[in-house]
Amino acid sequence: MLTDLVQTIETLQQRIRAHRDHIEAYESRTRVALVDPMLCALGWDVSDPSLVHIEPRMANGGWADYALLRGNGGPPVVIVEAKALSVTKPPVLQTVSYAVTENTGSTTKINYCAWTNGDEWAVFDVFTQNLVTQVSLAREKAPKCALKLLGLWRDSLLSDGNVDIPVAPVVSAELPSVAFAPRQSATVAPRIAPPTPSVDVASAPLGSNFEVTNRHPPSEVQFPGRSAVAVRSWQGMLVEIALWLHEQGLLTRQNCQIPRGRNRVIFSANGMHPNGEPFRNPVQIESIGLVLEGHRSGAACLRLATDLLEHFGQDTSQVYVRLPG
Repeated sequence: MLTDLVQTIETLQQRIRAHRDHIEAYESRTRVALVDPMLCALGWDVSDPSLVHIEPRMANGGWADYALLRGNGGPPVVIVEAKALSVTKPPVLQTVSYAVTENTGSTTKINYCAWTNGDEWAVFDVFTQNLVTQVSLAREKAPKCALKLLGLWRDSLLSDGNVDIPVAPVVSAELPSVAFAPRQSATVAPRIAPPTPSVDVASAPLGSNFEVTNRHPPSEVQFPGRSAVAVRSWQGMLVEIALWLHEQGLLTRQNCQIPRGRNRVIFSANGMHPNGEPFRNPVQIESIGLVLEGHRSGAACLRLATDLLEHFGQDTSQVYVRLPG
């Protein structure tokens, strides 16, 4: 089994090197090219609904990417959230919240959850929220990756329900600090509750009607299943929306030229409209390689934010903006 797993990892490493530009554009490509083969190599045949549920509906109303089942249809033993290869910021809160809400009122607990972008894999203990292991196919040798990922090997995981990792994980500064803690009882209440928008008199969904002035820009924007993000301007709000849409695998360099009037677009890769006219007030979003046309009033930014979310089929009532009260 270990030899086969090492060979699969070597194949995926070569695939990342040779086809990164193509794979990273979409979450769907990442899943087919990188995530599905890895899960299959670990004993989770993604084509078999008795072993893996694809995009199951979670108790919090969200949709996870994979539920790895205890056998013959369920219940889940691990929830896996997948993102596009281009996504480098782990959606930890979103991933953990799926398992937390699923555990509420259930006698069979989900002890672990994981996230991956096809290259990075991170496994978390749901009850302690500790990082159990972290792997990077692109930065580590295949045999060591295989040893770390053995904790997700189906036969091992189902034998006692624990992710036993023979190699200590690499600690990432972007993830929660790691401390190997004893297994906690499934009856221990998790430290986080299902994420809900922190609504107060100064917060409202983007889709609602509220007064907008240029003098008072929003101070926070909050996305489904995420903590609020501080912003300093209306343009900053648009940047955070763009980053979130990119993280969901929706906004990419390939589909960024969203029309906004004749011969004008909202984003581009070079800060130019299709007719060659440069953006009047370009805002660089370096982490995703896009430029935002930022010359807009507060009211126009609010309309644009709503249009952007609706363009990608997102529910504006689930995105909250906090204005000075």
